[in-house]
Amino acid sequence: MDLSRRSLWELLAPVQEPRIVLAALTPLRWLAVVGQITATAVAFYVMHFRLPLQPIWAVIVLTALSNLLLMAAMKWGNTPAWLVPATLLLDIFLLTVLLYLTGGPANPFSILYLVHVAMAVSVVGRGWTWIVVATVAACYGILLGHHRDLMPGDRPLPPWVFESGSWIALALVSVLIAEFIGRVTLNLRQREHELARMRERAARSEQLAALTTLAAGAAHELNTPLGTIAVVAKELELSCKASGQDDSSAEDARLIRREVDRCRTILSRMRFDIGEEVSHRSSMPVDDLIARLRSNLQESEQPRLAVHRSDDAQIVTGPARALEQSLLVLLRNAFDASPGQQPVKLDITRKNGGVLFQVVDAGVGMSQEMLRRAGEPFFTTKEPGRGMGLGLFLVRLVAERCGASFTIDSRLGEGTTCVFELPESRATDGT
Repeated sequence: MDLSRRSLWELLAPVQEPRIVLAALTPLRWLAVVGQITATAVAFYVMHFRLPLQPIWAVIVLTALSNLLLMAAMKWGNTPAWLVPATLLLDIFLLTVLLYLTGGPANPFSILYLVHVAMAVSVVGRGWTWIVVATVAACYGILLGHHRDLMPGDRPLPPWVFESGSWIALALVSVLIAEFIGRVTLNLRQREHELARMRERAARSEQLAALTTLAAGAAHELNTPLGTIAVVAKELELSCKASGQDDSSAEDARLIRREVDRCRTILSRMRFDIGEEVSHRSSMPVDDLIARLRSNLQESEQPRLAVHRSDDAQIVTGPARALEQSLLVLLRNAFDASPGQQPVKLDITRKNGGVLFQVVDAGVGMSQEMLRRAGEPFFTTKEPGRGMGLGLFLVRLVAERCGASFTIDSRLGEGTTCVFELPESRATDGT
């Protein structure tokens, strides 16, 4: 019994995306209302057909009112899946009433039944499709025996009227089917792209969580032995000086300490709390942000940083720490890419109400293949030991989480420009 109930439910399962289908269906129903009004006016006032206007207008008004209710339901987010097959069945019954009042099978617009069948095949389940087909067949069968004639005395329609009506009806059916299926297909494709972006974002979040765990474990395991090595190296250096041994031994001890400091720097760059600070937003003077960026650079890099800030970029509002760390990643990459004493430019301007950060280096640039892979975890163009390939990955993640945009423009031989833009909702103008 449970199996049969489950099979029946699966057979009658309605459309999975009712809002997308209804968004494509409601404009076509308004088009149907306009077409019904036009056809009725032409048939009655121009061609002088015998039409019962009151029930015809009642059907047209009922179609318009039901469409208003559909739009109201979509506006307030109340779009259960059963609305789609229910709307199709309602439209079949309303069309049947109109055809009953306007000639039945002799009306060339009876071909409009095919529109509802095509819609059902496109958007509802197999069970509902067969219900729609059976309903159309039953309604048309009823019209074969019961309908009001358009011409008095059971005279047939003039051939030119039927031929013209058939041509218009066929063209109308083609337009309605093509428009409906095209709208639904386009909206579903857009929804698929959105879902793909959400899955990609979730995958990057999972990668970040895994990297965070790895970094925390590495830092915890390595900090203690590195500290011990640093202390022993310092004692060895002092012992060499006290005993008057050659300077080479003391230099070796200092080299050990420098390498320990380098290891600690690498560990500090493995901190991935940058992605967890996005929800903490605050306002910060741009000048203070620039000062903090300079203080985190090496002494040899500070004079090479050329900063340009426009007068209207005074305050930036957003995740202060995440923004600072992201810009530091971009600046470090720019300094590594720029040879010798070439300057690195940081331009801070206001654009469309937001704040735009541009980091420009004087490096050799990147090929299209390198540019395509930039931002992938552990992909780096630096020499071994100088980078882990995680910086751009984290910058992209921060941009996604705080609603910003991050782009890279690079060509071989022309350097690289990284653009980080906080939108208007994340920035204030300081006025």
